[in-house]
Amino acid sequence: MKENGSAFRNGYNCVVVLFDSTHQALRGEQALKAERLEHAVINAPRDFTADCGIALRLAPELRDVAERTLAGAGVLFSSIEPYRCKWI
Repeated sequence: MKENGSAFRNGYNCVVVLFDSTHQALRGEQALKAERLEHAVINAPRDFTADCGIALRLAPELRDVAERTLAGAGVLFSSIEPYRCKWI
């Protein structure tokens, strides 16, 4: 998902960052928290294959800045995927 607007048109209301390890997920949370990016730590949705059971949920409009923040902090993540969360 490169175009954030298309996520809403396709019924997605958030993006999830998926990780290969709990260590990287926690580092990711720290990096987003340090930049004051609103996010939530969630169980990795079963819709995706992930080696780690923890994911980070963000608003679609924060996708690009979150990706830059994580990369800048050296956090390794497997992907950032559009998602339709029923809890939002």
